[in-house]
Amino acid sequence: MSLVLNDLLVCCRGLENDKATERKKEAECFRRLIRAPETMQELDRTSATKAKGSQQLTWDAVFRFLQRYLQKETEVMQSSKSKVTQTTLATRQKKMNEMCSLMKYFICSANKRGPRLKCSELLKHVMEVLQSPYCCSAYGKNYSSLLLKNVLSVRKYWCDITPQQWQSLLDLFCSLFNSSSRSINRVLLSRVIHTVVKGCCSQTDGGNHTLFSFFSKALLNVRQEKHLPVLEHLVSALNIFSRCAAMNSRMRVCHLGEELLPPLLYVWADTRPSAPLKEEIVEFFNLQLCVHHPRGAKTQDSGAHAEDWTRWRQLLYNLYDTLVREIG
Repeated sequence: MSLVLNDLLVCCRGLENDKATERKKEAECFRRLIRAPETMQELDRTSATKAKGSQQLTWDAVFRFLQRYLQKETEVMQSSKSKVTQTTLATRQKKMNEMCSLMKYFICSANKRGPRLKCSELLKHVMEVLQSPYCCSAYGKNYSSLLLKNVLSVRKYWCDITPQQWQSLLDLFCSLFNSSSRSINRVLLSRVIHTVVKGCCSQTDGGNHTLFSFFSKALLNVRQEKHLPVLEHLVSALNIFSRCAAMNSRMRVCHLGEELLPPLLYVWADTRPSAPLKEEIVEFFNLQLCVHHPRGAKTQDSGAHAEDWTRWRQLLYNLYDTLVREIG
């Protein structure tokens, strides 16, 4: 092992020290070592030529040390019996932000010359953090951002993520969006959901069951939504999903449209939506016309379908009136 990697290994082992002051000192040292070009070059070399059974330090091995460091610091905070004062909370928040910053810095350093870290290891770690109530409360916002910007933005990782992992991500973030917890802001959650829906629809069969129930619940309550960017991301995701699902689940897409058109018409008429949100809503209207009336079919005999024809006709009248008022 080269001298520079030996120094890094000593530092990584120091992150597991039982003394908080020693761990803090080693964390600062870790950042300096990872920043050094020679360290990056050596880790790139060992990661590219990693042989089974080799004792060489690699990017993935360092990542495992960093995970254990975060776990140890989290356990210390969780077991702390200190009286919870404003000063204590501020100190904890600063510590959590520092750990997330270090994790993000490491991942960016490892992957800046192309993805070096295993996607499966990254996803497993992110999922474990977000599935733990305490960790999600502490790191949820930072880790959701990390997932969006440093994992799901890497095209190679899209090919590495298995259908089951896409489904697990979808289930997790739909659950987080619908939960009463507000540790992660809804705009960020809706951005992650949009990206995961896109991944599910391009890499799997679309996660039909989860998304039909999710959109039905999330968009029926638009009157309570205070942030229009959330609706913009969700309606865009809805359009991606609808295009994907219409081929094999046309009747369910029709039913979903008849459920969601009234709240979306409300958004259009009463909330002053942005131009991008209006475009997404128009796209959804257009998709619903296509699945209800393929090739312009007007009757059931010619291929048209509605779950409730009386309701669908009334929705079309309301849609027509809304668009006429918009044009006028």
